[in-house]
Amino acid sequence: MIQLAEYDYEIVHRSGAPNAKADPLSRIGSVNKVEDRTDVPEESKMRPILHEFNDSPVGGHRGMNKTYRAIRSHHTWHSMRCEFEEYLKQCKSCQVNKTLTPRHKEPMEVTTTAEQPFEKCYLDVVGPLPVTQEGNKYILTFQDDLSKYVIAMTITQQDAETVARSFVERVILTYGTPRILQTDQGDNFINEVCKNTCNVLGIKKIQSTAFHPESLGSIERSHRVLAEYLRHYMKEDQTYWYQWVPFATYVYNTTEHTATGFTPYEFLFGHPSILPSALNGPPQATV
Repeated sequence: MIQLAEYDYEIVHRSGAPNAKADPLSRIGSVNKVEDRTDVPEESKMRPILHEFNDSPVGGHRGMNKTYRAIRSHHTWHSMRCEFEEYLKQCKSCQVNKTLTPRHKEPMEVTTTAEQPFEKCYLDVVGPLPVTQEGNKYILTFQDDLSKYVIAMTITQQDAETVARSFVERVILTYGTPRILQTDQGDNFINEVCKNTCNVLGIKKIQSTAFHPESLGSIERSHRVLAEYLRHYMKEDQTYWYQWVPFATYVYNTTEHTATGFTPYEFLFGHPSILPSALNGPPQATV
């Protein structure tokens, strides 16, 4: 820029085909995008990549479009989509566990979407599930309304004290205090313990309408994704479901969300997560 300042010049925008001799500056955006990818022409490298983004615990069997977009953000090669479609057709886990949801085009409505992360959040409980060795049988889920970022916490019981303690220790002390917290009308959320906790922290507590779970639609949808993930990786002994919960939330938070066009992780932290390629299973217990 200092060298350019020595000259008198006029900047003129010339788009598309008329710009036959494009200068490097006008293509700097596309150059950066290409550099972020890695061409993989060798067939021996394609299958491991497809396995990593689909079959591995951090792949999560997310489906055709979401997994393809995740691969495309890191790699590209000729006929990649066709090869991935054939790969999915041969994936037994996808054929057995994936559910097809018909698309319904809903009328546009004025919503109260938050303007910044953790301005409005949701809190809910999943369970009961098979009791683990640690006595856990519920999952306390928390979701940010704007970024769609999800936090899942395994808990032993869903009473108000346990819910409030987990919410403070696992959410507040890491991410800060949300302005608005919405829950359903379960006893564990309308209890005085939960109300007092929100009052002390300065959180505006609101409840969804009874028998209308669609008012918590975003977090309810994340529960479905969580359940689908567990079906893919759970073995005969279902008491080990808790080991897969961190993997499931990681996959959800690093998958592009249709409402924002970004992954929840990228929306919240400002950059995409780096896929841990060497991570192929849940952590092993140590003696």
